[in-house]
Amino acid sequence: MQTLREQFRRELSGPSLPLVAFCVALNLLVGQITGLLKIPIYLDSIGTVLAAVLTGPWAAVVCGCLSNIMAAAFGNPTMMFFIPPMVSIGLFAGLIAKLGWFRKLYLCFVGGILQGIIASVLSAPISAQLFSGTTMGGADFLVIFFRSRGFSIFESTLLQGLMMDPIDKILTFTAVFFLTKNLPERLVARFPGAPNIQSRTG
Repeated sequence: MQTLREQFRRELSGPSLPLVAFCVALNLLVGQITGLLKIPIYLDSIGTVLAAVLTGPWAAVVCGCLSNIMAAAFGNPTMMFFIPPMVSIGLFAGLIAKLGWFRKLYLCFVGGILQGIIASVLSAPISAQLFSGTTMGGADFLVIFFRSRGFSIFESTLLQGLMMDPIDKILTFTAVFFLTKNLPERLVARFPGAPNIQSRTG
């Protein structure tokens, strides 16, 4: 059985390193676009999930943490505080990828729902305690709506997350499913997570 150090080395060496760098850039690009458009979903963890599937959970954690740190440095300081949810995305996506969930589209849907619930539970107290439930994102209107209905800041933030995060993660997981499904097999074979993806020749 591999030690944690050996697993880190396996997931963050060779072709996996430029892949993780690409995934960080992908997170930043998509997150910037959705932020500018003020849509109520984020899609800023597509790179993290892609890294989880192709390399493994620990590479995905590194990808997610770097993404949030760089997003904070580039003008969105709130992202620094949401590293824990991003860590959960890397670990969870890496786990279910090893279980074969990214070989079936319906399992990606289930995984997205579960991940959305996990992320919303982790994000809600951070958003409520540090930012009064609003982070200048596209889903802030839902928090304001629930507050107008008499819910507390935490309840409003949690309800907003439970409504939107599963949708966000279903879209994210589905995007990664189709992306990995259409990558050249010779390219996929270079990464440690190649067994996580169903062979198109078998």
